[in-house]
Amino acid sequence: MEKNFSLYSEALLLHNISLKKYINRYETQFFQVIIDSQQDLLVFISQLRKLKNFTVSVYYFHNHEHEIDQSLKLYFIVHFSGKNSPCLTDIKDEFISFIEISSLSTFYKFELLQKNIELLHDFKWVNHIGEVLKPELFHTQGYYLPYLFEANKDNNMLAVCDVIHRLKEKFLLEITIQVCQNSDDRETWVNALSQMVAQLQLLTSKSKDAFLDTALKTYKQYQESYVNRNLFKYSIKALAETRSNIRTVLMTLVQSATKSNSYGEQDYIEIVSRDRDEQKFLESLSATENIEISTAVERKGWEGDFGEKYIREPIKPKLSNDLGDSSTNIYSNSFNSANFGHPALPSSGGAIIRTGASAITQSSNNSRKLPLAQIKDLKPLHRLATLEEMSGFFRLVIPGNTPVPGMATTCLGNSTAEEIFNNYKHLMTKDEYIVGLDDEGHAVTSSWSDIPHRLVAGVSGAGKSNFLKWIIFQFLYVNPKRRIYIADFGGVDFQWLNHMAVNVEIETTPENCPNLVEKIHQEEYERRLQLMQEYGVSNLKELQDEGVEIDRTLWIIDEAADIADVSSKLRDTIEKRLKEYARKGRKFGIHIIYCTQRPTTEVITKQVTDQCEEKVVFRVSPDASYRILEDAIAGDISKDAKGRAYLNGYAGAKFVNTPLIKMPIGSKVKISDTLWANIHINK
Repeated sequence: MEKNFSLYSEALLLHNISLKKYINRYETQFFQVIIDSQQDLLVFISQLRKLKNFTVSVYYFHNHEHEIDQSLKLYFIVHFSGKNSPCLTDIKDEFISFIEISSLSTFYKFELLQKNIELLHDFKWVNHIGEVLKPELFHTQGYYLPYLFEANKDNNMLAVCDVIHRLKEKFLLEITIQVCQNSDDRETWVNALSQMVAQLQLLTSKSKDAFLDTALKTYKQYQESYVNRNLFKYSIKALAETRSNIRTVLMTLVQSATKSNSYGEQDYIEIVSRDRDEQKFLESLSATENIEISTAVERKGWEGDFGEKYIREPIKPKLSNDLGDSSTNIYSNSFNSANFGHPALPSSGGAIIRTGASAITQSSNNSRKLPLAQIKDLKPLHRLATLEEMSGFFRLVIPGNTPVPGMATTCLGNSTAEEIFNNYKHLMTKDEYIVGLDDEGHAVTSSWSDIPHRLVAGVSGAGKSNFLKWIIFQFLYVNPKRRIYIADFGGVDFQWLNHMAVNVEIETTPENCPNLVEKIHQEEYERRLQLMQEYGVSNLKELQDEGVEIDRTLWIIDEAADIADVSSKLRDTIEKRLKEYARKGRKFGIHIIYCTQRPTTEVITKQVTDQCEEKVVFRVSPDASYRILEDAIAGDISKDAKGRAYLNGYAGAKFVNTPLIKMPIGSKVKISDTLWANIHINK
């Protein structure tokens, strides 16, 4: 019994390839490494010859109803069938292994989907389908010439994605290939190729003609690269709501995927389209729904009896146009198999050879004649391609110096707080804490003793609040007796600390913040100053060495914009303390984390950026990024890359992936089930 299997995955871009990670590893060759990894994918696919109806698809699906930075999704779909269930399972496992551990996985994350892609269940929005076919020339004198694709192997697909993401409607760009080692019509077109080459050689020997010379050269290329090679059937099409968008996208694809002069004039490229009310539209749509190759759509040149002509039919060339001044008539001569060497045809005479419905069956025990071929016997060539030809089209987009327009990205190194704690807790000391992991998966640390104050910025949902909780955990893990002051004007983010028996004071009202500022100054700053004078020491460490039970203290201002909104006088007071503590914070052990979701000039003044020597910037606007970092780089962080920030400080300037830390929630999530239990254990 025939069994089918489909493997669906979303391909997520991992990184900007200009990251130091790739430059260090590949130097200037990183782009070529990505190209090679995609070539390896095609080679891997071409080697799976034992499967029936084996297709692989790349889908670029745009949905204008989604968020603008997540409107374009990239899918990778494998579909195959067979009677041997263990074989199907093995192939499935091989594919999963390839996309998870091959060189391709260095640059892309393939997220396996347990069920069919949603768009495959609903194509009611599709009103038009357009397809790209090889350029085909239907010569007035009865000659047919399908040009080969000459791939642009440097195609990064960025121009295509840029065009698609601007659309104001749903749109699907589909590139599907099917492994085609031994097709039913292979013997037919191999025979036709031999006869066409012989006919063209005869014609060009009698007179020079530019078109016939080109045709002869092209058909010889087919003989050299097709006859004994594994080939792909291909389908390159666009499914759209509006017909007018099809040509723009597909022409952009053709220009990106092929070399400009690969097949003569650009006018030869015809985007063949069909509307919903046509039968060929329905056949093509059904093929997409079933992840199959459809050859229903074709050019109008095949209409009528053009394909019925025999390749060896008499031809009367035009005077002074096609064959110069010659008026020679070329008539069909007897074919001898010695003239045409190709392994697909039997060498012994007398065999009855049927090469398809279009061929003439001839039988002669002594003649060694080959069946006469018709023009339509060559027709399969325009739906076949070599691995090299498809390498320009079958391409996962390659990110450049900026994110791919409309496409979500993910980040390597995104581990949970539990994983980081288990692997790197030895890096959590009284002087240092872990910010997160870099793009190599290495722990990135920061130092309280070297940098006393930090600026943390990021829009809502980018990971700023989670990052603060991660810092608080580490601050208390080292010594639960440390004191923390929090200006939390949202009133809910840090209330859970009140249930953990730690030294924390939370102020939720901006109007009462002056009291908190004064309390910190008296109980922390002036007290430490007095103790240092009393013991005759100059810093916190020396005070601790004298046996005084005192440690670092942390002041978190969670939303500085609320303070600026309430009172500029209060903001000025806080900035005054920032400046004062910045000069003495290292030796006094007083640290401030200044946070905001709205990094405007009123909130983040030059006074703040000067005193906060370390900046941790999650996703913000490019303008806000430039204001904080003097670089718009944090404006490129994708919306779905939660926890990803640009760090400029103790560890240098780099992207860092901060971990998600699990929080105790009422009776649902107990403290004992989270990392926070370690704070009590170490008291």
